Amino acid sequence: MNDRNNRGGSGRGNSGGGRPTDRRDGPGGRNFRNDSDARRGTGSANRPPEPPLPDDVLPQDLDTEVRRDLLSLDRTNADTVSRHLIMTFKLLDEDPVLALEHARAARRRAGRIAMVREAAGIAAYTAHEWAEALSELRAARRMSGGNALLPMIADCERGLGRPERAIDVARSEEGRALTDEDAAEMRIVESGARLDLGEYDKAIVTLQTKDLDPARVGTDAARYFYAYAAALLAAGRREDAITWFMNAASADDDDVTDAEDRLMELAEPESAAGEPDSGLEDETELLAPVHAETPKAVSEVSAAPVTQNAPKQVVPQLVPAAPAEPGARLRDGYDVLLLDLDGTVYAGKNEIPGAKEALDAGEQRNYYVTNNASRSPVDVAEHLQELGFRAEPDEVVTSAQSAARLLAEQLPMGSRVLVVGTDALVHEVRSAGLGVTRSADDRPAAVVQGHSPETGWAILSEAVLAIRAGALWVACNVDATLPTERGLQMGNGSMVAAVANATGQQPQVAGKPASPLMVDAVNRSGSKTPLVVGDRLDTDIEGANAIEADSLLVLTGVSTVVDALNAPEAQRPTFIASDLQGLNAAADSVIVGPRPGWHVSVLDHTLTVVAQDGADPAAVLYAVLHEAWSRETSTKWVIEAAEEGAQSALMSAGLLV
Repeated sequence: MNDRNNRGGSGRGNSGGGRPTDRRDGPGGRNFRNDSDARRGTGSANRPPEPPLPDDVLPQDLDTEVRRDLLSLDRTNADTVSRHLIMTFKLLDEDPVLALEHARAARRRAGRIAMVREAAGIAAYTAHEWAEALSELRAARRMSGGNALLPMIADCERGLGRPERAIDVARSEEGRALTDEDAAEMRIVESGARLDLGEYDKAIVTLQTKDLDPARVGTDAARYFYAYAAALLAAGRREDAITWFMNAASADDDDVTDAEDRLMELAEPESAAGEPDSGLEDETELLAPVHAETPKAVSEVSAAPVTQNAPKQVVPQLVPAAPAEPGARLRDGYDVLLLDLDGTVYAGKNEIPGAKEALDAGEQRNYYVTNNASRSPVDVAEHLQELGFRAEPDEVVTSAQSAARLLAEQLPMGSRVLVVGTDALVHEVRSAGLGVTRSADDRPAAVVQGHSPETGWAILSEAVLAIRAGALWVACNVDATLPTERGLQMGNGSMVAAVANATGQQPQVAGKPASPLMVDAVNRSGSKTPLVVGDRLDTDIEGANAIEADSLLVLTGVSTVVDALNAPEAQRPTFIASDLQGLNAAADSVIVGPRPGWHVSVLDHTLTVVAQDGADPAAVLYAVLHEAWSRETSTKWVIEAAEEGAQSALMSAGLLV
């Protein structure tokens, strides 16, 4: 049994021993389980000598709820048991053998009280008296009726050289029913048992859950990361192990693991470290950036940057919308609305006027598809709910999620990724089974770049160093601007452009207009006939066309009707409306196409518009766009009105100033 392989994971391996959250709070911090059936303690006859109790240790110092469990004892005995329990937890770290003697004294006096048996079990566990710990912990569990002690019970089986039994406990119905910290603790123990059996891959997979989030800090996180690193190292994945030892060291605020020592060992030459040879010759090679090269000045960067090609996306097979009946609402031809957020549903902290009312008028499912990687789906859903929209986190699809998927498809599990962005992006990267760093010195395999208001020169420079050293580069989106309540502000694309200029590279793009985000949105929603709704031609509409979905451009954000007039074919929407109320308009009133009463003629780069009798002024936009788009030209159009009626309508439509 190799305790070194799971140091920091179980009581047998953790440098402090035991479960820190269960014992480090001292005499007043542990809230033991109540036992209403407890009776008076045993008599003093033939009782072995007890360890001395310091005069300054008072029974009143024991936690009130724990003392309440001792009320069935006589006062003198209860006070003595209380003092022994105080000493037990006071000495667990500094002298576990003496702590166990105090616990045994308390157990002999009050062996029918669950929390006393639990204390004895914890003390024996910390002192590595596995058989005694197993017996006491099982007794405490029977008496209290709870399952929170199961991880320590399973780890005692490991200590007794019975890893198969530890796995049986972990995989039992009661073990599987554990939640939160108890469930995480059990996974650490099961992973250690898998290591004992040489099942290295299973040990790794056991720990691959949402708990592997490098944004977490504290004792629980540090121990979980440490256990994962130990499993990776046992499996021969030295580089990945280094990443997770780094994450453990970063999370370890209370210094309960020896992650920093392990990193120092792993930085030494292989022969000195005593680890299997991984081909690294010395610590200089271990710590130096991969494929490092002398940085070039901006003026030396090639004018034709190299694009990093993303894996080919499998686009879902969509079903074209059936032709709308005359007067039928636009939305009624589609099973799901894939809605952009910024500039479409809201602008910063404020709802786009009428957006909620428009969306509430139909029965379709709404999925919110956003290029903004700065907030988590939970945060986005909460913001929408605050504004009055119906939204759940699983109905929010972000470019951060798609970027993490792209990375996971191209990198081995546990690879390091340098994150330029918020903790929301960190979480998605971690959820994809990848490690996180903020420094190029950690030799990341990839860089992922998403929007964050805090992004500055320092982190962008780290990205540049990593990319120039050969790291894969994925951008969550390339939106040059971000709509807010104050107007258009700098978007992620502007910062991506800065990195591109400094590296001579172009990233893979996860968000719109690239297809990964749209593919994820369609797959998540299960839609067969989606309608994509957004305010940007170069992201929302082009993204819809990339998967051959119909689209609605709303004029509440970035793109204008003049932009639409001159849009290339890939950025032309199926429908256009002033806002989301267009969803509830007749489909034939907002589709681009010819309109009765409007005549548009073409001469060179000029479109001349004539209003005939009965022409609907609101229809002029669709007639003009239809004529412009029917021409095979990339020209920038000039609009002219042949008469006053046409001029008024064109000005109202925004086609003339």
